[in-house]
Amino acid sequence: MTSTIATIIVVLALKAASVPALILRATAIVNAMAANKVTFPSPYPALTQVTADIATLTAAETALKNRSGTKAARDDARNKLVTDMAQLRAYVEQLANATPTQAAIIAEDAAMTLKKPGARHKNDLTVKQIVSGSIKVVAKNAQGARSHEWQVSTDGKTWTNAPPSAQATTVIDNLQVGVLTYFRQRVITKTGASDWSAPVSMIVS
Repeated sequence: MTSTIATIIVVLALKAASVPALILRATAIVNAMAANKVTFPSPYPALTQVTADIATLTAAETALKNRSGTKAARDDARNKLVTDMAQLRAYVEQLANATPTQAAIIAEDAAMTLKKPGARHKNDLTVKQIVSGSIKVVAKNAQGARSHEWQVSTDGKTWTNAPPSAQATTVIDNLQVGVLTYFRQRVITKTGASDWSAPVSMIVS
């Protein structure tokens, strides 16, 4: 049997495709988290690293506009910052799920928001047992998806990355038999990573 668990999902809101918009959004998040060190004692990646990556992207974007830099260098810097933002969102989400009663405040302190209760993620998952210890996970196709990332958990809070895939389906092997296991997925597009889907669970046989 497959079921969906109630998990707090933090929204990053990196929808703008332009590099200047990404820089502004990333800067706002770093500033907010830096101003709330008690709430975020050990962000990952470190805010100093993210600040350096913002500066790198800013310089690469300026160099591209001045024709002294390359698009490849700018895109590499952009992708690095998008990854930073996704990791910071995951860190904030972990804190929010650890203290659900303070989730909204935690997200706000990071200049992020919570996904509204009852909102349906566009990439709902289905899971199916293939062989013992192996589960096939299928997501809905998402327009513009370049790749799909997958995660597995045995408690719905601590997540482990599974290998990414080009298609909206994957088979996850070597799962512990008899354990209720949770799965979630997100898509990577040219504008960055989507939010994680609502998890689904299955007892592995």
